[in-house]
Amino acid sequence: MASLIHRFRPIAAQKLWRAPHVSAHRLYSQAAATEDPSLSDYERLLVSKLVDAFEPSSITVRDISGGCGSMFAINITSKAFKGLPMVRQHRLVNQVLADEVKKWHGLQLKTIVDNP
Repeated sequence: MASLIHRFRPIAAQKLWRAPHVSAHRLYSQAAATEDPSLSDYERLLVSKLVDAFEPSSITVRDISGGCGSMFAINITSKAFKGLPMVRQHRLVNQVLADEVKKWHGLQLKTIVDNP
């Protein structure tokens, strides 16, 4: 029993880190964001707009409407969100995608502040 106790450090001493829940094949660096062949042309357009506006460290754009392009899930991690409340972060993303969002039925948006 003593060997089991020594194998595990207290939780406070452990460095715990959880990646945001994203589809691994849809996680992009800024440089490769628009070059992924698994993206549709429309998804590439959305990624391009978001990369230009926020210079994210990671971004995911996924059509969750079954392919018709009416609902998207977007996760974006950027230093541009530092110091801003979540509502303001979401408003900034919605402003960048305003013309596109008008065409959609829904948007699942998750913004994350990139801490250096």
